[in-house]
Amino acid sequence: MKNKSLYLIIAALLFSAISINSSYEKKTAKISNSYFPINNGQILVYESSFGESSTKYIQDGELIISLSEGDDFKYKQSLMIKEDGVYSIKTYQYLKIFLFLKKEATVTYSKPLLRFPLPLLPGARWEWEGEEYSDGDVNKVKVTGKAFAKEFIMTKAGNIEAIKIETIIESGEDVKNRITEWYAEGLGLIKARIIIEGGGMMGLLRDVLGYGTIDFELAEIRTE
Repeated sequence: MKNKSLYLIIAALLFSAISINSSYEKKTAKISNSYFPINNGQILVYESSFGESSTKYIQDGELIISLSEGDDFKYKQSLMIKEDGVYSIKTYQYLKIFLFLKKEATVTYSKPLLRFPLPLLPGARWEWEGEEYSDGDVNKVKVTGKAFAKEFIMTKAGNIEAIKIETIIESGEDVKNRITEWYAEGLGLIKARIIIEGGGMMGLLRDVLGYGTIDFELAEIRTE
């Protein structure tokens, strides 16, 4: 179904929390604690096209739960890090478009969805193809990505050096969206921009609400 592309988009924006499972702890601790610090007592607060949102991370056995919330959405993702990359296992999402129009679903995949490879270095490229399942629906998805050189990003939280990642998500019936993200070592997701080029639920947001481009930018780092 076309509206399943929304789940991957939100996922691309909000899964900045990745950690290690116990079997890879010694080998990957430096990587996971670099771009994806966990259990550091920080809450990342963003300004976005949907208003203010915040993200925090919880360890659950071998998985990391990334919990992001705003007035109009909630996103919870189960993540795993392996030696070769960061993977999404399951997602839950809730989105309120209007007072009377809401969407809620849990999404799983035919195989773990590769977010990006490790180590994350400028010039890295990756692809993933598979299916996602939600409420009895099946949707084929293709993800392609590339990492670019680090650059300094000016935000309200400061001028922060971050690596740039561009991901293109394509699914059935001409749904296509382009996501650009910036991640900083020792902090996580700094900034994200989504350009909606296809249909589905994101196409509805574009056509009805005027969101042809959706932005997230770090505004504050709070301590729990």
